[in-house]
Amino acid sequence: MSDRSIVIKPVGAPRGAKLERKPILVHWLCLFAFLGLAAPTAISYAPYGLSWDPAYYLHNAVCMNHALYEFSLSHVAECLSNTTKGPIMDLFTLPWGRTGGTLWGVGLAFVGLAVFTWILVLLTYLTCVRGGIPRVSVLIAGASVCLTPFLRLNAGAMMTDTLLGWCVALGLMLIPLEYSDPQKFWWPSFFRGLLWSFIINVGLLSKATFIFFLGAIGITLLVIRWRRSGTRPLLYSLIGCLFGSTPALLIWLMYGENFLRFAVRAAVSWAQLYSIPGMTSVGYLKRYFGDLGFALLPLLVLVILFSRGLFIEAEGRLVRLLPIGIVLVYLGTASISQNRDPRFTIPVMIAMPIALCWTTLRKHSELPSRATPIMVALLVGVMCAIPMVGKPEIDPILRTEQLLKDLSHGRPMGVMVATEGGYFNIDTVELARQIGGHYLQGVRVDTVAYDEINNRTVEEGLRRIAKSDYVLFLKPGNSPSPDWTSTHAEDYRSYCEKIGTLMNTQTSPDFEVYKIH
Repeated sequence: MSDRSIVIKPVGAPRGAKLERKPILVHWLCLFAFLGLAAPTAISYAPYGLSWDPAYYLHNAVCMNHALYEFSLSHVAECLSNTTKGPIMDLFTLPWGRTGGTLWGVGLAFVGLAVFTWILVLLTYLTCVRGGIPRVSVLIAGASVCLTPFLRLNAGAMMTDTLLGWCVALGLMLIPLEYSDPQKFWWPSFFRGLLWSFIINVGLLSKATFIFFLGAIGITLLVIRWRRSGTRPLLYSLIGCLFGSTPALLIWLMYGENFLRFAVRAAVSWAQLYSIPGMTSVGYLKRYFGDLGFALLPLLVLVILFSRGLFIEAEGRLVRLLPIGIVLVYLGTASISQNRDPRFTIPVMIAMPIALCWTTLRKHSELPSRATPIMVALLVGVMCAIPMVGKPEIDPILRTEQLLKDLSHGRPMGVMVATEGGYFNIDTVELARQIGGHYLQGVRVDTVAYDEINNRTVEEGLRRIAKSDYVLFLKPGNSPSPDWTSTHAEDYRSYCEKIGTLMNTQTSPDFEVYKIH
């Protein structure tokens, strides 16, 4: 009798189903464990004051919301032309409709930023596992990110640094993905290019700093894809990448000069204004390692595992060193720059452990492509982010908005901010004007606080004051501005006393208001 005639009927549930169910369960557990470890970098419910940069991003976001839902392309262009930093923050009030352009939109912008960061975290994990990186190493990297005090301190901030950090981490993980999971057919290759373009859009619209990572990661990906997948798949990926990157490329084509000009000034011309006396490159690196705190322990474990993997496996040794090298070159560049802001190390704090988790070469995994855990993870992220609507402290904005309404009575007027502070400055006044909607649409806001760094003379400032209707001086007791913003404050005040009148002290609890005749 032939062996083919022997048929064994299974009893009960198929054994293969049990074996399949176990890795799916492991995938769920590891996915949500990593998201839980990374969540403190994206979600925070601690009260948050709206100082210069957060207020700047928010008033531009509200401006974009008004322009888009008024269907005014000229207004959209105006909002973008006034943007000197990455405009990605403008997107986070848009999903909420016209509500995003009101006072509620300030809190909803924090929710939108948290959800978008959560998506980047989720994609980073899926890309790691898809690229064959051991889940244990990924979880250790997540523990390193979770235990970094500086990342938790900046969680939920209306800034682009954490967003950029996860974008860089995701971009670096494309390297093991391309190496371990080459794609030769046209649609998977085109889709891989769309994934590249997603990172390009997020990075270029976040900060001009991403240009460094775009060059380093981009060249690496092109070479690996050409050698591992072939010329034609590379062409398909480039087509997908160019197609998907159209929004960022168009915005940079029209407004990139503004972004680059501001980036150069912040790194060179204005760097000394924010410099820390006595801070050297070595001191900057020491501060970086000091800010890691207990995260050094899992980071040390990753270094040991990574070094052991290089020693055991000769294959892909150079490729696995590339993500680490890119991060180290950026850290070294930040340490020798003139503007040594500690926030510049946030991308390193996130990307370094993620890059180190590529401890060994493995075959890519198919499990991350399952839709159910991904949808559940997204839902959990949205639910956790919703309470952040109450995170921003909006009292200063409300008081400033009321001041503008009392002064304007719905009529056009010009307001000049002569001296300012942390929570009452040109950006907070502009945010209050934007929230005021059509009632304050005719109000023009300007400042002479930054005339010195913009190489304007005192006479120019006095002429601009004379053309205003009201001039605001911050009252003592509020959070002050840097000294260089009030160098000519006495000159401005003396001039206002000559050509204007100090209004009732009860007009505003925060500003002294001069009415210019």
